[in-house]
Amino acid sequence: MIGGLAQHGHGKEALRVFNQMLKYGVSPNQITLVSVLCACNHAGLVTEAQKYFRSMKELFGFERMQEHYACMIDLLGRAGRLDEAMELVNTMPFQADGSVWGALLGAARIHKNVEIGQRAAEMLLILEPEKSGTHVLLANIYASVGMWNNVAKMRRLMKDCNVKKEPGVSWIEVKDKIYTFIAGDRSHVRSEEIYAKLDELSERLSKAGYIPKVEFDLHDVERDEKEKLLYHHSEKLAVAFGLIATPAGAPIRVKKNLRVCMDCHTAFKFISKIVSREIILRDINRYHHFKDGSCSCGDYW
Repeated sequence: MIGGLAQHGHGKEALRVFNQMLKYGVSPNQITLVSVLCACNHAGLVTEAQKYFRSMKELFGFERMQEHYACMIDLLGRAGRLDEAMELVNTMPFQADGSVWGALLGAARIHKNVEIGQRAAEMLLILEPEKSGTHVLLANIYASVGMWNNVAKMRRLMKDCNVKKEPGVSWIEVKDKIYTFIAGDRSHVRSEEIYAKLDELSERLSKAGYIPKVEFDLHDVERDEKEKLLYHHSEKLAVAFGLIATPAGAPIRVKKNLRVCMDCHTAFKFISKIVSREIILRDINRYHHFKDGSCSCGDYW
């Protein structure tokens, strides 16, 4: 229950269930506390997480595991407290594993911190050399600050090491049939309608104040071309199809194999308000419920 509530963005409700559990005399274990810290992480509840993290031994009688440290480092990093996160990495009683360095790399990407991003990526390339996500995230950091030479170096490194980027794929179910989309996909039988819907949304989004987050696109091309590439991401294609293939007012449910990109996340908040539809997106980390211009994650994911 705690973990499920956390994944849907209900961090405070997850903590309420945890406190109810304690009240009924049910003793938590180490895994329970991982879920509690994840709930705090998904909702940005730094103070509450620190309370449970620091007093775990005193309150519940067990030592903190690597997973607890990873959650706490992820939480501090996402909150922009990268120095505190780094200090925790340096003082933890065991060697940091891939989950810890991955959390730091993700936080460095969010806050465009090249130094910490490079340090985390360096460690991940030693611990998990086969994972393409490390190269892609570091390249994202470089792209967000305009370091295009470094982006090109990362691309060459991936090619030299034969590391292939996992392509983003999104799915939507309509009338008991699964439809799959990749970026720039034109294979769908209703492709013309889908792209026409995206063009229509583009105009309405601009009027509503949406500005494409081109800094997160890895292609060294002009802004107009970057915007076009962002509009054709797999999750946007799936949502556009959902808008033309489902009844007015019905929720749109999409799954993606990777983390939803920052631009799509921003666009879906606007779209949910413009078309008066709830958009439910399940990415690799959690559920996002977009409704009336906001997301259940509180922009904290």
